[in-house]
Amino acid sequence: MSWLIHSAFQGQASFMTYFVRLETLYRRCDTSIFSAMIALMLSQVSQFAMAQSSPTVLPSTQELGAGAGGLGDWNRVIDAEMHQAVEDRGKRWQRDFSSAENYRHSIAAKRKRLGNIIGLRDDRVPFGSPTLIATLDSSSLIGTGGDYDVHRVSWPVFGDVVAEGLLLEPRGRQPFAAVVAVPDCAHTPEQIVGLTEGVPAESQFARRLAESGCRVLVPTLVDRTMEVRGKEGYRDYSRQLMSRREYLFRPAYMLGRHLIGYEVQQLLAAVDWFSNENQPIGVIGHGEGGMLALYASAVDERIEATCVSGYIDSRQMWSEPFDRSVFSCVRDFGDAEFLAMIAPRAIVVEACPVMKFN
Repeated sequence: MSWLIHSAFQGQASFMTYFVRLETLYRRCDTSIFSAMIALMLSQVSQFAMAQSSPTVLPSTQELGAGAGGLGDWNRVIDAEMHQAVEDRGKRWQRDFSSAENYRHSIAAKRKRLGNIIGLRDDRVPFGSPTLIATLDSSSLIGTGGDYDVHRVSWPVFGDVVAEGLLLEPRGRQPFAAVVAVPDCAHTPEQIVGLTEGVPAESQFARRLAESGCRVLVPTLVDRTMEVRGKEGYRDYSRQLMSRREYLFRPAYMLGRHLIGYEVQQLLAAVDWFSNENQPIGVIGHGEGGMLALYASAVDERIEATCVSGYIDSRQMWSEPFDRSVFSCVRDFGDAEFLAMIAPRAIVVEACPVMKFN
């Protein structure tokens, strides 16, 4: 028995040798004797592990002071790390302001990195035009304005992902611009078009753009409805109250994708269609839609004009919804950097209250 235990912890002995010797011992002993020897061996393993368990302290290790719950002052440490990341952000950019073209080239790597960290990794599906959603019993036409029609439509994005929303199409004339109008996730496309209540008339920006002669496509976003998630009757702690956005964000994040990326892809698929029509392209959004408009314009230079409403702020990540977390984003990007990536293209930031989250 001693030779077996000794060989198991010899630096030169491999695990394969150890198991071969164990199998040989089993064949030579009856079951009761073998069980007793295994018990003795496990006790020796435990004693060996305890003898080797003294921690190694690195020279630069600093002890955390006492904090809430006896876990150390983690808030102070994390705040300091994030503050330092923001302080060092400027050092990670090498902008060339000698010309507009040189500026574009100098930030091209950052544009690519932004697309990568929000999960823009899938090739979009080309399409000729959106598909009208209609049945034998119902038409795709769900509303009309003075000189435009409102249709319920869908369009392919990538893989099996299909976006849905509303298309406001000018009637009897060619649109002079094409705009993706993105509502906040608390609002529906119908609300910013004026088909249902919930948004004041002066804030129904999709309708107002259509009245001005624009072709307007309004995507549907995942909302923030709160639900208890997790298998009922499995483990109490596994059932958590979370929004639909967070519920979809969690698995996507683990797989190198992001809910933000999925919804930005919806916008960019619309931009693909607009580009084929040779029309000036704009994106406008409010709240969560403003965030998506900002990201989309930062990564895609085909968007000529952008309007962001109810989103631009001093971005404090710990006060944001969890589903807005983007891996390593704070090291390179804040709202100011996103705006700078859109320049010198036109951008309008509407000053209005920004939604706060608990």
